[in-house]
Amino acid sequence: MTSAYRVTDYFPTEDTLNSGFFTHLDEIEAQAPGALVYCQNIHYLHKALAAVNVACILCPENLKDEVRDTEKTIVFCIDPRTTFFRLYNSFNQDAGYATPPPPIIGDNCKLHPSAVISPLARLGNNVEVSANVVIEGPVEIGDNVFIGSNAVGGAEGLITLRDGDGTLMMVKHQGGVRIGSGCQVLAGAVIARSLFQQPTTIHDNCQIGIMSNIGHGAVIGKNCVVSGNTVVAGRSRLGAGVWVGASCSIAQGLVIGDAVQIKMGSVVISDIAPHSVVSGNFAINHRANMTAHLGKLK
Repeated sequence: MTSAYRVTDYFPTEDTLNSGFFTHLDEIEAQAPGALVYCQNIHYLHKALAAVNVACILCPENLKDEVRDTEKTIVFCIDPRTTFFRLYNSFNQDAGYATPPPPIIGDNCKLHPSAVISPLARLGNNVEVSANVVIEGPVEIGDNVFIGSNAVGGAEGLITLRDGDGTLMMVKHQGGVRIGSGCQVLAGAVIARSLFQQPTTIHDNCQIGIMSNIGHGAVIGKNCVVSGNTVVAGRSRLGAGVWVGASCSIAQGLVIGDAVQIKMGSVVISDIAPHSVVSGNFAINHRANMTAHLGKLK
């Protein structure tokens, strides 16, 4: 989406405040101006109203009295999330190539014959792609990257939406994945493609462990280690040099600071300050966690 779209061409005028235009659909932290976003509660409404790149907000009807003194376009609806993704699907239903071009492959790449590589993919130099790897959609891979067997880059992420009869609605992600140079994505790891303009990003020199899952729109900073069987949920941000132990779960939308250590089996449900060491379910300061644990053994 690159043109400007008139809001009242898609939503009833009587439900619209400050009729205007949008250029693309995005999340509240949109990096480009002109975004149409949705909010479900007052917290995210206030964030959207304050976001400079948000032009239009789909807002619950019960929050009408919270909207004051804004030049942004507001559309009031019963279910902003479902309304948003119906529009998302309508814009993207014709996306694709009539005659797909070949993928762009750099020099000295080793591609197993069983690998499936999207025509939208871009691989740098010295990339090794192992058996049964699937690279779907617009996936950009830097130089000197290893992709282990059965890994998937650009998978569809989980969004649960249902019609009135309970039928699941399919939302096909239109964003991409970017894997930096020097990374290792080990066997069975799955990296979901993003929903919006900003790709799910693995920065340079990261290791993504066996059977790990990186959610849509997540960002993994440089030199991180995400150990095996770990879930990093969508839109989470890991700083540089973060170490995540095996079988951890990091909830969606969190910010994990630089050089954080998350011990094996931790369940993280809140932001973590840089250089912290945490463990447990739910994860807290590791020293305090171990002190409490050892006290129980006495």
